[in-house]
Amino acid sequence: MARQAIQNQIALAEDLKKYLHGFQERLSAAGQSYKNKSLSLYEAGMFDEFQKKFEQEFVQQTTLSISQVVERINDCDIPFIERYIAKLEDTLSVL
Repeated sequence: MARQAIQNQIALAEDLKKYLHGFQERLSAAGQSYKNKSLSLYEAGMFDEFQKKFEQEFVQQTTLSISQVVERINDCDIPFIERYIAKLEDTLSVL
């Protein structure tokens, strides 16, 4: 019974890890999409002065924030889950 419960916890943690990898990809894609939209508006005729100011003051800051969230997930969240899985696997090996 305990073995099955631990195996279930490992599966759930693996599922969370898989989700976080996909989430990182979706966040990165959203940041790139935001940059692309800003550029496409400029190419469609948005005033140069407005677009440059918007790009510098908002798009760059937002995409930087997105990148930082992606890095935090990679540097903190995923390693935490991996340590949890390793601990569960160690527990499983002694049962």
